[in-house]
Formats: sequence, C-alpha cells, structure tokens
Amino acid sequence: MKVIALKDLGFDYGDGWVFHKLNIEIDEGDFVAVIGANGAGKSTLLKMLARLVPPTEGTVEYYGQDIRDFDRWDWIGYVPQNPGKSSLDFPVSVEEVVTMGLLQPRSILHRTTAADRQRIDEVLGFFGLTELRKRRMKELSGGQQQKVFLARAMVKKPKILLLDEPSTAMDGRTKTALYDYLQRINREKGVTVVMVSHDLELASRSAKSALCLDHGVCFWGDVQGALQHHHHHGYFYR
Repeated sequence: MKVIALKDLGFDYGDGWVFHKLNIEIDEGDFVAVIGANGAGKSTLLKMLARLVPPTEGTVEYYGQDIRDFDRWDWIGYVPQNPGKSSLDFPVSVEEVVTMGLLQPRSILHRTTAADRQRIDEVLGFFGLTELRKRRMKELSGGQQQKVFLARAMVKKPKILLLDEPSTAMDGRTKTALYDYLQRINREKGVTVVMVSHDLELASRSAKSALCLDHGVCFWGDVQGALQHHHHHGYFYR
C-alpha cells in the first residue's frame, strides 16, 4: 500500500528552487533515509510532511488524500531537530513528556484513561525508560532525552514516523542503540519511517530505501544506489 505520495513537489525560499518536481511514492513498512548536501532541503521536506511548511508547488498525499484534507494526524509521529530545548526550560518529568504525545492538536485538556496509562507503561518499557519515568528531563543525557521524544511520538501508535536528524550530538554507541530502536519500530511494529540523517553508515544499515537530494536533483531508490550517487557528487556533510 502507498502511504505517502509526493507529486510534482517543489519548494522555493524566493531565491531559486531548493527542490523541484519531486515525484515519489513510499510504501507501507518502508524505512526511508533522506540524505544529501547541506542546504538541499532535507529538513524542509520533512516539515512539509509534518504540515509545518506548505509546498511552493505540487502536493503531498497521505493514504491517497491531499495533506490539506488529511485529518488522521494520530497516525503521524514527528520528532523535529533538537526537540529538547523547550522541555529543558520547565521542570517536566519523562512520564509527563511522553503523556504529551497523547494530547490532541491545539488541546491542553486531556484526562488520561486506564488505556492511556497502559500505553504509556508499554512505550516506556519498550525504550527502557521505566526506571527513569519520574526523572526531570534536564537530568538526562542527550541519548536518553532523544529516546523520550521517540517515546512521545510513539505513544499514540502512529503508522508513520518522521525523524529529523535524530542522532545529532550523540556518541557512537548511543547512535547505534538509537538506530537499533528505529529498526525495531519499523520491523516489529510495522511503522513506516522517514528519517533525515547525516549518519550514512548507520542509515544504510537501517534503511530500506533512500532519497538523495542535491539542490534540485534527486535520486530515489535503494540505499546503495543513493550512497553511490552521494559519493559520485562528493557532498560535504557537517
């Protein structure tokens, strides 16, 4: 089943196309790594999928429905770049952050049910966070914080998970553990994953497909083909 379709998608900040005429269909259960040069529009594309940035041209479809009409946002989990800044400003606990994932958009009122609490327990257990549930976010390591934000995105059992640079500022062992969790989410839970990443080696081990953006030109296909495209063009990664 096709779960995401990009049709003639393009974005222009006003000084030229970042990407243009992007046509891609993503299957249910795929794990897509979005790679490419700095400034090629990777994060912008993910923000379009999260409906945070409108395209300059073309359309995004979820399950055959235009994103502007799509209303099943409980099916979409989104973890932006550096999501921890706001959480660290307030004395919130791990459990409170994960519970926020159950809130409806634009709603601050939500009384947790027994089913909600069971789901929170399950997702904390899956990510190995049970013993940390009462800890303040600012007391956690960067890797632990990122697992909390993944748990927040997963608590509503999304069908699609969007991740923007999930392993920034992590050491090698923590990155590997994070990608192991993402593989489990994809393979055991059947969640379709779309992930922007600079960690090409780890991404290539986890991903099934890859989109390589190159300032208006793109490669879409298997991971090894995308990596060859990347090496041929000699992209610079920070």
